[in-house]
Amino acid sequence: MADLEFYRDEGGNPCARGSDGRLATFIQTDLQESVAVITDLIALLKSDNEHAEFNGNAHSVTITPATVVIDSNFDDKAPDRRVARDEMLSHVESWLTFVTASAQV
Repeated sequence: MADLEFYRDEGGNPCARGSDGRLATFIQTDLQESVAVITDLIALLKSDNEHAEFNGNAHSVTITPATVVIDSNFDDKAPDRRVARDEMLSHVESWLTFVTASAQV
């Protein structure tokens, strides 16, 4: 499982970084700190649907029974990133916990 770190930058913006740069970038740029968007993706990842799609700001995500494929919407040369569905769910749930616990007041 990729090692990701969630933090807030000096401007208070939620950020992600770690060993899986594409996954961290997806979480930071596409999910941001929108609880609604994050919970929508969690619902798709937990659903019984074998196939689903999620479109974000910079990436498209295809969900299959075992795998999630993250594809760049703007860089045709960037390789797809494949992540186990349960691993993706774990990271997205961790992001939700982070943004709700560290929300700016």
